[in-house]
Amino acid sequence: MVEAIGLEPERFQLVWCSSAEADRFVDAVTQMTNKLVELGPSPYGRRAQQAAAS
Repeated sequence: MVEAIGLEPERFQLVWCSSAEADRFVDAVTQMTNKLVELGPSPYGRRAQQAAAS
C-alpha cells in the first residue's frame, strides 16, 4: 500500500506497545530512526519539492 503512494515499504513500520512498555517504544523509535537515516531523504519529499518548484 505504501508503494502505491511512492514510498519504500522500509519507511513504514507499525509497532504495538502499551504504556507499560517504554523500553520497547524507545527501541522501536531508535531502530526506525537508524533505518531512515540509512535510507536517506525520501524520494516522495524530493518529488513534492520538484512539483512545487515547477
